[in-house]
Amino acid sequence: MKNVYLIGIGIGNTDFIHKKSMDAINKSDCLIGAKRMLESFSNLNKETFESSQSEEIYKYIINNNNFENFGVIVSGDTGFYSLSKKLTEMLSQNIEIAIENIPAISSLQYFCSKLKLSWDNIKFTSAHGRELNIISNVMFNKKIFMLTGGDLKPNKICKILTDKGLGHLKVSVGENLSYDNERILNDSASNIANMNFESLAVIIIHNDNALDLDIGFKSIKDEEFITGKAPMTKSEIRTISISKLNLKNDSIVYDIGAGTGSVSIEAALKLSNGSLYAIEKNEIAADLINENIKKFKAYNIEIIKNLAPEGLENLPKPDSAFIGGSSGNMDEIINVLLNKNPDVNVVINTITLQSLNEALNCMEKYKFKNVEIVNVSVSKSKKIGHYDMMMGQNPIYIISGKGSGLN
Repeated sequence: MKNVYLIGIGIGNTDFIHKKSMDAINKSDCLIGAKRMLESFSNLNKETFESSQSEEIYKYIINNNNFENFGVIVSGDTGFYSLSKKLTEMLSQNIEIAIENIPAISSLQYFCSKLKLSWDNIKFTSAHGRELNIISNVMFNKKIFMLTGGDLKPNKICKILTDKGLGHLKVSVGENLSYDNERILNDSASNIANMNFESLAVIIIHNDNALDLDIGFKSIKDEEFITGKAPMTKSEIRTISISKLNLKNDSIVYDIGAGTGSVSIEAALKLSNGSLYAIEKNEIAADLINENIKKFKAYNIEIIKNLAPEGLENLPKPDSAFIGGSSGNMDEIINVLLNKNPDVNVVINTITLQSLNEALNCMEKYKFKNVEIVNVSVSKSKKIGHYDMMMGQNPIYIISGKGSGLN
């Protein structure tokens, strides 16, 4: 039987290593970890194996029969964005290995203690070695903690915030936590965007005006939008159309022919960890979308001032696409969407029979699944003197389908 101790050593400074961790380190015949962590225990004259890759560590332990007790040293807490998670899953498959997981002080705990800030209401995430939707996370959370790393340093994160009109937000940055050269800053995102930092730092973004997650379940009245003369998809049609997009909280969505952005706004407010791209060729309409983004704080929308399909070329793979206007390029647009994601969900709104026919031909040509056509006629009451009169809107065809996955 081999014993593997997954040992959290805290935030870096060895003064913060607790007795349980040190007991496990002393008990181990071999210490495993990154070079900078092993150096802290070189005085113990233990056999060492330098690695921070879970697969490599797993193979070393499995194939090494010279030792009984292995100590895997990880920074911070073993349960907080640590390689111990994957390593535990791998080692647990072997009945000849006993695992003991020893937690420690995380960077979140330490940093919040230095800021005199409770962390029980902070959302935490990591930008170190993984995809992270910064804007949506900031939109829907009053406080968000991020582990930074690689190219996504605190200044770059703050540059992203500033470019989205969020440069006024207060940001706290912690660098070299617990060491003699520790640096802790509290400043606006716009100021921090112009500073330099080490890659492995932490950041807390404070957004007192964060949106409530429940906002995505609410319907927005037509009169709440800034409209000008650009076309707008009306409330009841928006509700049905967006429901057909089959959105998830982390969906990537296109709104093609976005008009005033009413569909963009209402869909984006459902994307607490996703993004929406509003493609609109008309300069005046694009400006209206931008005004509505500011009004509704829907900063996870990116405006693409271009004609589709050209404007879609450099965008990430979509999960869903709403086509409110195609400018006669329906076939080309759908072809591009399917090349990006053969399983994409597509919803098309049309008023004319010619556009309906074009949409159906495309659905048939590209072998869409679950094709559905809904014709919606809406009448809304209007007060005329003492009477309520029902005023009819143009009937709308809502065509929806899912790519066959064959492209």
